[in-house]
Amino acid sequence: MGIPSFYRWLVNRYPSIVSPAKESRPADGIVVYDNLYLDMNQIIHYSFHPQDQMNAGTDVCAPTTVSEVFESMFDYLDRLFRIVRPRRLLYLAVDGVAPCAKMNGMRRGRRFAWASEEEEMQKISEGVSDPNVITPGTEFMEKISQALTYYIRARLNSSDPGWKHIMVILSDANVPGEGEHKIMSFIRAQRSMEGYDPNTRHCLFGHDADLIMLALASHEVHFSILREDNSQLTEADPEKQYLFLNIWVLREYLEIELKILDPVCEPDIERLIDDFIFICFLMGNDFIPHIPSLEMKEYALDLLIEVYKTTFNKMGGYIVNIEKVKDKHAAYLEVSRLEIFFHQLSMYEEKIFLKRYELEQESLKKSCRDVLREASESERLELSRKLEDLFFNEERPYDKAQKYLEGLCWMLQYYLADVPSWSWYYPFYVAPFVSDLKSHCRFEISFTVDKPLRPFDQLMAVLPLRSSCALPECYRKVMGRKEFDHPKLQADTIGKRFLWKCISEEELLQATKELDKELSMHEMRRNTPRQEKIFLQRNSNAQALAKVIVQLQTSSCSPEQKLPIDSAISGLGGWLSPDGLSNGFFCSPLQNLQDITNDQAISAMFFNPEAGNPIPRLLSNVKVPDKTVTEADISRRLLWHTYPGSRPPPPIVERPDTIWKPISKPSAPREEHKNAGTGWMGRGRGNAALAAAETTTQLLTASSSSSSSYGHGAAGSRTAAETQRSSSSSSSRRGSRRADMVAPQSRNSRFDDSDGGAYGFRPLGIGSAPWTGDGSGGGHGRGSAQPRGW
Repeated sequence: MGIPSFYRWLVNRYPSIVSPAKESRPADGIVVYDNLYLDMNQIIHYSFHPQDQMNAGTDVCAPTTVSEVFESMFDYLDRLFRIVRPRRLLYLAVDGVAPCAKMNGMRRGRRFAWASEEEEMQKISEGVSDPNVITPGTEFMEKISQALTYYIRARLNSSDPGWKHIMVILSDANVPGEGEHKIMSFIRAQRSMEGYDPNTRHCLFGHDADLIMLALASHEVHFSILREDNSQLTEADPEKQYLFLNIWVLREYLEIELKILDPVCEPDIERLIDDFIFICFLMGNDFIPHIPSLEMKEYALDLLIEVYKTTFNKMGGYIVNIEKVKDKHAAYLEVSRLEIFFHQLSMYEEKIFLKRYELEQESLKKSCRDVLREASESERLELSRKLEDLFFNEERPYDKAQKYLEGLCWMLQYYLADVPSWSWYYPFYVAPFVSDLKSHCRFEISFTVDKPLRPFDQLMAVLPLRSSCALPECYRKVMGRKEFDHPKLQADTIGKRFLWKCISEEELLQATKELDKELSMHEMRRNTPRQEKIFLQRNSNAQALAKVIVQLQTSSCSPEQKLPIDSAISGLGGWLSPDGLSNGFFCSPLQNLQDITNDQAISAMFFNPEAGNPIPRLLSNVKVPDKTVTEADISRRLLWHTYPGSRPPPPIVERPDTIWKPISKPSAPREEHKNAGTGWMGRGRGNAALAAAETTTQLLTASSSSSSSYGHGAAGSRTAAETQRSSSSSSSRRGSRRADMVAPQSRNSRFDDSDGGAYGFRPLGIGSAPWTGDGSGGGHGRGSAQPRGW
């Protein structure tokens, strides 16, 4: 999931990062991307329960059989392939067993929520009624693996020229790790190999905001995220539309946004991006909660960026050094600099909480009164104590601060290198305050290098009792025991949002330890970790790779034997071992689809190169696209705590000239009467709008007069009430002058379909008509008829 609303924040602030995605035909001759990576779980969920996947307002029929799910999934994959048309590699990644930090943070909550909402849902004989089966280790996910293998082989045997020379890698649910992180591990390993093309063009499909962070962390310029554009869905036109989010444009914006005045060290956009990723962790994600004073709906990311920029020179440079990310003692984190950053950030906490208090006091009181009113007399005292503990518990701030800092380091390694520990997780529901963190940054960090859970163990950890049918029979008996009733109640639940999070890993593994002997061979296969598989057509132009696979199939190689791939020749690094499939026949998993006879697809087990230190910089000989973004293209807004109300002040709209310029000779000034409580504005609708405009002007002026354009410093530290009073006192001097400042408009984009894909668009200047092709755009987009190239 990543940071909630992060995508919306990005697009609103940096609108030119997106461009439309359209299907292309082989005859078009358009080749834009080399590699297409698919985060398969979004596709599986949409095919399984499309009625729940952001299709409000559209009439979507849910599938009633597993075959219908597979058919929908195949159609989805075909369309994505037609949109991107990769020429070298297709990588299909299904979520495998996740780190405990992910299980504890999100997965259990989602699955129990589904179980609660669908308690009365009608059972369907083929098992497509419960989305909880979309979890590694279930019979359904085993069928998904078989279906994807069939899909790959069928397309490689088709007459579609787009599939003739492409390599396909399948990482199914029995390969441990989240899908997007398996993809990024592949990219990091390949870019360190001899023969890797630094100008490889990557496209990654998925809806999680995490993908944007991971793409930035790859330090690959030629990278796009393909996303659904659900804003275009209507009942009259239910066809899905798609967008490319182009990372090279986002990098341009960030280079301007994070520009430091008179920096104390050499500016380095790659290290600025690494620091940007790190400070964004404070907004919370699937692994740790957000800092209490930082809410996306309050534009807290604006505050983080502003504090980082104004504190950079005081810190003495960058916060993280990814070249040391695998150091066991967290040498990749400059602790002294982080302390300075937290100290500066903590200065805003009181202002933010005071504003929230003013806005939410009545609502919070009403909610608490409702809870207490519905409780019995004997329960009210206990509920009052628990509510107080939940919101105001100050016990053990050091423990909470240390675990949160551990979480920041864990995520930094997870996003930019590899899983530092499969068993680590953040044990609290809420995060500490920044003021707690600033004095507890110095401690030793050491993660336990361990192994992921097995699929059945994860199922036991994440499934509610209602979904126990997804487990083998012997595991259901264990789940039905009294000590494993779900949710499991414990006395100490303070700081935990859901009671079921109290289940311990030790108790779980102890209970399942003796069950292996009761599993059938098929169930043992479902519970065993696997390796990725690679597929290609026998007559593919990747002959160096094809020869190795054919050698594995025709020789007497043992399953444990691995042959190296010459990356300098094939452009792909790693090892191969036999997968046992070479008879030219593959059975169809669907009754209405034919078996594959005379199969010309060849396959093998694929092993990624050993992970070394990540390369947090651009590679040599990379061709960076021409820059087109300017500082004027970034809209500015006040920090949330500096203006009254929950929403930003409206932009000032200039009045028509006919209002400001007399048509004939000026009329005599009329006498004005000051109404009580209204200043000199009167009570008319137009005057009220002008009063709001004056308030906005004063706020912007007060903010810009400080040491920073975001209200940082002496002027920016004034409370919203003080700023409002200042605005009110100065309004009497308004006279007939016009507002001298207009809030910047968001920058729009125009797309040129001349070459299709993500690279056929040109940004427009401010004030140009959006989404048009009339050539009237201003700024750097004017006068250039050339599409943006690599």
